[in-house]
Amino acid sequence: MEKFLNGLEYEILKDVVKEEDYTDIEYDSRKIKTGDIFVALEGAISDGHNYIEQAVKNGAKCILVSKKIETAFPVKYIWIKDLRKKLGVLASNFYNWPQKNLKIIGITGTNGKTTTTYLIESILGSNKTARIGTVEYKIGDEVIEAPNTTPESLDIVKMCKRSVEKGMEYLVMEVSSHALELGRVDMLEFDVSMFTNLTLDHLDFHKTMEDYFQAKRKLFTMMKSGCEKNCVINVDDLYGKRLSSEFGGISYGMHNEGRIRGKILEFHGDGQEVEINIDNFSIKTKLAILGRYNVYNVLGALSIALLLGIERDVVLDKIKELKGAPGRYELVNCGQDFTVIVDYSHTSDALENILKSINELKKGKIITVFGCGGDRDPSKRPVMGEIAERLSDIAIVTSDNPRTEDSHKIIEQVLEGMKGKNHIVEEDRDHAISKAVELADAKDIILIAGKGHETYQILGRKKIHFDDREIARREIVKKKKMK
Repeated sequence: MEKFLNGLEYEILKDVVKEEDYTDIEYDSRKIKTGDIFVALEGAISDGHNYIEQAVKNGAKCILVSKKIETAFPVKYIWIKDLRKKLGVLASNFYNWPQKNLKIIGITGTNGKTTTTYLIESILGSNKTARIGTVEYKIGDEVIEAPNTTPESLDIVKMCKRSVEKGMEYLVMEVSSHALELGRVDMLEFDVSMFTNLTLDHLDFHKTMEDYFQAKRKLFTMMKSGCEKNCVINVDDLYGKRLSSEFGGISYGMHNEGRIRGKILEFHGDGQEVEINIDNFSIKTKLAILGRYNVYNVLGALSIALLLGIERDVVLDKIKELKGAPGRYELVNCGQDFTVIVDYSHTSDALENILKSINELKKGKIITVFGCGGDRDPSKRPVMGEIAERLSDIAIVTSDNPRTEDSHKIIEQVLEGMKGKNHIVEEDRDHAISKAVELADAKDIILIAGKGHETYQILGRKKIHFDDREIARREIVKKKKMK
């Protein structure tokens, strides 16, 4: 029996006399090379069983299937029960469980995951920390495009292998509720797990907030032996309190309940003064990133570093220089006399948090450009409309990755929550950003929310190049030339 089948329920549908030394495993038939194993995964849009012929033509010597199909080609066929969910164990068997040679940090929650992974990487050192998340996958100096927040299990195992080969000590990763529910991380054991918060999102997939919470909770049942208490949990969040009472670990927050606490003392244009309390120790320091939610992110990253054995004073010194993730409170500065911020805030909680932070800095108008994604939970659309109108002087409603939905109908649902008169509808996102820049006066703040680091719009099932930052720069430069 091939070692990659250890612990799996399987049946050999077709054998070959010749024993094979397999080279690699792929679920994309286009990547198959001579001697590879092809995994025929069933997906929501396509079925890998339809690409077996192409895989064989490209050199596959073994086909793993989830359906007991007729076998037409002279290669080995193996049926595996629950193939997609067991793919991580299969890949780990094949590549000799490389993840066991890394300290793995998992971050889950609705908002704050991406920024926190960047902060942790900065504290631990990019020369020894691999990172997996929404913006990109990064292993040392190697950057890989990120199609999903948490990749397929096979890809995770391969990245663990690559990380070990490149001398990485840590892997910090965003762990999405989808990944936890679908079994993409079942082959991992975590040294540290963190929970940021839980707010309205992904109910198109989970159906109820309790289901959403239970998916997130799974992360804290996947700890390495001896690391069961290495949990970092935001106890200002009601769901976080539930987790903290069940799993313990380090609690953090800004409402005087956490073991590690933070308080904003003063805002500046380039940062904020904060007070940080760790047990009975207190220090005042400056952060280079703005916003209340970023204080939460820093407190979480600080807590993780302490659990990993980094000296307190070393961590406190490093957090002064921490920068946020791309597209998270990212300033677009072309020398204009107003402020433009691009942010990924695409949930009601994230939008409310950033707008409240901006209101604390307000000296002129706040102009918000935002929309809601298609083929996603529609219940948050009127909620986001209400928030944008209430916390902005002008709210411009536009499109944001409509996917297969009618963007006009999405906007209509957003408008259900907007009862005032300080909103504008501009379906074309390019024109919406242009309108915001046109309306901005000195000391105003423009927030372009929802897409952040993304460099595309998803129309139907196609990705069209679109970068909020590029459009904003173009319009700012145009406005400056007209003065």
